[in-house]
Amino acid sequence: MSSPEPAPDPALGNRILSKRTLISIGVALVIVVVAVWRAPIDWGEAWTRIRHANLALYILALAVYYLSFVVRGIRWQILLANAGMKRRTVPLIPIVLTSFFVNCVVPAKLGDVYRAYLGRIKQRLPATKAFGTIVAERLLDLCVLMALLLVAGAYVFHKRAPGQLAPYMVIGGLICAAGIAVIAVMKTGRGTRILRLLPDGIVRRYEQFRSGAVTSLRRWPRLIPLTVMVWACESGRLGLVVAALGYSHWVGPSQFVIIALVAALLTTVPFTPGGIGLVEAGMVGVLIAIAGISDTAAVSITLLDRSISYGSLVVFGFITFAVTHIRVSQSAPVQPDDHVGPAPSRADSQALTHPVR
Repeated sequence: MSSPEPAPDPALGNRILSKRTLISIGVALVIVVVAVWRAPIDWGEAWTRIRHANLALYILALAVYYLSFVVRGIRWQILLANAGMKRRTVPLIPIVLTSFFVNCVVPAKLGDVYRAYLGRIKQRLPATKAFGTIVAERLLDLCVLMALLLVAGAYVFHKRAPGQLAPYMVIGGLICAAGIAVIAVMKTGRGTRILRLLPDGIVRRYEQFRSGAVTSLRRWPRLIPLTVMVWACESGRLGLVVAALGYSHWVGPSQFVIIALVAALLTTVPFTPGGIGLVEAGMVGVLIAIAGISDTAAVSITLLDRSISYGSLVVFGFITFAVTHIRVSQSAPVQPDDHVGPAPSRADSQALTHPVR
């Protein structure tokens, strides 16, 4: 019988509210403030545009954005079920929302780790295996995002895209290729000789992670439409923001789809919390390059959109995080007997090396 998986560190939530986190947020804000101060923007006109934005369309954009978390919750439920961890969808949605809030306030995508931790505490999921499903989800997101970006770019630019898009396409494509290669290697079970040299605890955790990452991608015909829906919500949010500001005649659907996808791609960069600073600069640059609008219009769109995708997430996500963290702190510690099943057997590990039919 394999020993139970150790419980995650219960102090993880406290680390999220540490001084280091506050410093990282402060540094990111300083970068944004300096960029704003030095930029040749008519801030008075930009603020006037934002103040006179259509409130109904802004609220609708907010609703569309949070609809994406419902879709993400449904998709994670399928990923977990594919990996043999059947759970109800509704309790998973606030866990996903909380993880995105954590990613907004700390760098290095610690929110994904926190999601696995909450899954362990609140849903009795094996944390390492659950984290494998989250990594698979991130790879699925990136691959579908890049495919949509290529299709939208081909439709808009036909033969030649602006030079500003080239770095995003190259970096995103390389990350996708690397991720697919890693999943393929894990699926074939290569590297077993190296694993034999490692301690049993590390091997057991790796097998749990591999099981979650590989088997969760079964039933991909159901996963891909849901992922497309996630990015449709992201694009719809930006389109509604553009309409709320009265710029629909300048920024068409095919253009704001590309801009929304580029912004989403920039949030995957783990250097700053929630991509703050990077996303704003990237969105303004791509808006000017693709839509040909003024600097002031680009800044107005970017700031109003980020008030939803970052600002509102910090507010609502913090409320969800606070409630969740209080409940986790007050709950009984997870005991070893709470483990949700044994680590994959040798037969299960060998089964991972064969294609799923």
